[in-house]
Amino acid sequence: MNYQKLVLVGNITKDAEKRTSKKGDVKFVSFSVAVGDGKGTTFFPVVVFDEYGEKVASYLKRGRLVLVEGRVSVGEKGNFNVVAERVELGPGGKAVKDSEEAK
Repeated sequence: MNYQKLVLVGNITKDAEKRTSKKGDVKFVSFSVAVGDGKGTTFFPVVVFDEYGEKVASYLKRGRLVLVEGRVSVGEKGNFNVVAERVELGPGGKAVKDSEEAK
């Protein structure tokens, strides 16, 4: 059995962008999260798919503290994205969970 889960807490580096796949059949939202460890900062590209992505997009603004739970997806060219399954906003924000997608 294989299992993977990644949890990030950091700041959004720019407002989320609503996008569509090259074939036009998949909608998603992309943004980047900066995570510091005292020695430096690592930037993680994050994607959120379908209706859940549409729902969280308006809350994902530059500078906002965010918690992202998801998995790492590696593309053919070796680049990676964090595929978010849950996004929770920092203080003053609202948790937006995958289970709310159907509402």
